[in-house]
Amino acid sequence: MASKPALVALCALAVAAAAAPAAAQDLYIGTVDVQKDQVILTRCDLAQNRYVLRDREGEGEADKPVAKLRERLKTLKAPVYAEVIGEYVEVQGEDGNGLDVIGLENVTPAKSCHLLDALPAG
Repeated sequence: MASKPALVALCALAVAAAAAPAAAQDLYIGTVDVQKDQVILTRCDLAQNRYVLRDREGEGEADKPVAKLRERLKTLKAPVYAEVIGEYVEVQGEDGNGLDVIGLENVTPAKSCHLLDALPAG
């Protein structure tokens, strides 16, 4: 028979597991642009992973950072640097990678963080 503290710990674990799943948020740094009517983040890593940026479902009109960014990108000089706070999702399509965007920080026109852009041309 299990001891009382062990039983309490198991019950607490069961309650925690039954709660809503925790979302894995992360910070994704890269450049953003519009391709095929989608906002794409090209990450500043050696592989230059690409992510389709999406507004989270169920958010109000005021909380649509990707839609706002899409409009801003029409007037910003490329490349446009951005820090994206989001949750990874798999999407149907070319790359299969997506981010449900929670927020955008430090959107900066005419700035790149890609290694190849830092090397001299020639």
